[in-house]
Parts: sequence; C-alpha cells; structure tokens
Amino acid sequence: MISVAVDAVHTALHYPELRVSCSRRNGWWHETRRYRDADFTFYNVVPAIDALLDAGILVDYDLQPAGRPTGVQSSYRPAPWLAEVTLPDLRYEVGEVIRMKDVNGRLIDYRDNDRTRRDRAMLAKINRSLAEADIGLDVPAAIRDGNAIRLDGYAVFPQMTSLYRVYKGGWDRGGRFYGGWWQSCRKVHRKHLTIDGQRTVELDYQQIHPRLLYGISGRHLEGDAYTISGWDRDVVKKAFNTLLNTQDFEEARGAIAKNLGTDRATAEGLILDITIRHLEIKSYFHSGVGMLLQNIDSEICRQVLVQMYRKGIVALPVHDSFIVAERHEDTLSQVMRTTFETVAKTAKKLF
Repeated sequence: MISVAVDAVHTALHYPELRVSCSRRNGWWHETRRYRDADFTFYNVVPAIDALLDAGILVDYDLQPAGRPTGVQSSYRPAPWLAEVTLPDLRYEVGEVIRMKDVNGRLIDYRDNDRTRRDRAMLAKINRSLAEADIGLDVPAAIRDGNAIRLDGYAVFPQMTSLYRVYKGGWDRGGRFYGGWWQSCRKVHRKHLTIDGQRTVELDYQQIHPRLLYGISGRHLEGDAYTISGWDRDVVKKAFNTLLNTQDFEEARGAIAKNLGTDRATAEGLILDITIRHLEIKSYFHSGVGMLLQNIDSEICRQVLVQMYRKGIVALPVHDSFIVAERHEDTLSQVMRTTFETVAKTAKKLF
C-alpha cells in the first residue's frame, strides 16, 4: 500500500494527467511475476488499490472486468492534492534487466538461456559502474525538485542510472538498452551532461540501419541516405524507418501518411522516391526487417559498453550513440568503429 501511495504522489507531482493501470486478472500477475518483487501479487496489490480508492487517495477509477485478457487494464489517477505531499529521497531499483515483450509490446515470461545469463551478468557490472559515477547536468535553467530535475517542459530522475535490455518477439528482435535518465534528456540538453565533473561528448552511428543494409547486401552507401531532393531530411528519415518496420506496402503507405499527417498519394510518392534512391536495398522495404536491425545495433551497443567498461571508462548509451568524458573521445571513436565492422560482418550470416 505504501508503494502504491508513493507512486501516486510521484505521479501527481510529475505526470498529473497520467492514468496508472493495474490488472485485475490474476493470470496477468502470474504471467509477469518475473518483473516484480515477490510481494507484489494479485492478492496484495489489488486490495491495496481498493483501500486507497476508498480513502480518496486514488480517484477516477476505470474498472475493467476481470477474466479473459482484453488488452485494456483497469486504471486510476492520483488525487490532485497528492501533488502537495513532500516525498523523501527515493531509491530506484531496476528489477529484471532482461525483458521480453510479445509483438504487441506486452511483457511476457521466458526461460533463461546462455544469452540472458550473459547479459544479466554484464549489466550487473555496468550498472554498478554507472551507480558509482557522478552523472550530472550543467544546465543553468535546470531546477532540482526533490527526486527530479525539471527542464523545459519535462523532468528527468537522476536516481535512474541502471540499464535494462528489451527484446520484442524473440531473441533476434530488439534488444536495445533503456533505463538511464540521460536517455530522457533532449539532445540540446544532453550536450551539457557531465561525468565525474568533466564535460562530455556524444558520438553516434550516423545512418546505422541504411549502412547495415548496404553492408549486408555487399554494397556501399554513397552520400547521405536521407537526403532526397524535394523532401525534408527528417521526413525522409522517419519514412525510411517506417518502411523497415512494416510488413507490406499498404501498411507502409498508411503508416507514413498517418505519421506525417499527409494523404496516401503523398506518402506513396515519398515511398517511390526513397525506393529509387535505394534500389540496391529495396527488397528490405516493408519486410518487417526493422526489429532484426535493432537487434544488430543493440549487439553493437552491448559490445561497445563491454569494451569501454573493460577500459575503466563510463559510457552512457543512447541507442545508437554514446556519451563519454571529453578526454575519452578518441578511445570511444576507435571502439565504435572496430565494433561496427566486426558486428556488420557477422550480420551478413543472418540474412
């Protein structure tokens, strides 16, 4: 009950419009028990929520019927007055660091294997080094507010230094690293991060998925993959990624039109121009290859993190980029380059 109440206070303070969901299906609690402390069960949490609702601490309850899974859980909001409650410093615990989701994004259980045991041991070491590092944010406009740092219209939580890895639909899909509070910082603010009081630099793998696909196809990417005459570069980049993450042309056209807020004819024209620009890899468009590519770039990330850890250097991952103290820029650049070449060669065997 205390945990639910503290979460409600935290939500009221930082996300007042957010609804907090809670399943009333006993099977859900059994299926996802890997991801919670053993005390958080259907028979403990649901009665605690009911009691807090009766007390007026939780409000606006949307009760969904128990029984078969519907994809929609019961949800509530914290009482608005909770935003006036002062919380002590909170300790954040990441829990299970290897997470598996189904194709719809729901957490599911799995059997441990050599990969999960390896990754869990690796993350234990890296998370320990991240917890010991002094990761700061030197932004004059930043306001420290209890457990949060408030920036321009959003907040980050410096206690969140532990990374976890998320797969989606299989061990060869997804696998990216999440959880570090610096990942929630906008790029304009990330350049003001500090590590142990030192200024930092962020290096990224530019156009990583186009480069991987060209390499897998035995071709060389000429120029910028997202620069196409008549189109904004960011628009092309979003559409290109959509082409990789959809299963057929109709889905791709509809998704691009929706994402860009345009009509299907315009989306189709953009798809045609991207296809003409990238004829060498057009067979991968609307093939659902995106999650496989994420798995490859997550493996690149894993190896970079491991190598930097072995060198005693703290590296903060942001999917396809890394942040280190400025004095380690050359080391990071070299590690990133050699790791990409090594993993890219291995990736050819997967296609």
